[in-house]
Amino acid sequence: MIRCVVVDDEPLAVSLLSSYIRKHTELELVDGFSDGLESITFINKNKVDLLFLDILMPDITGIAL
Repeated sequence: MIRCVVVDDEPLAVSLLSSYIRKHTELELVDGFSDGLESITFINKNKVDLLFLDILMPDITGIAL
């Protein structure tokens, strides 16, 4: 099982990506965030294998995250 997190400043994008992930039995959606900075705390405290990141976000870019 591949543990995934979605991070995008647009809640609709988080919702859409989350629904795609849920359709794949080999992927487990751990959480979704619309705030990049908030996601850092979660990622540092939890095992995550794959991040789906928006590149351009207000407080931190997906690349910097």
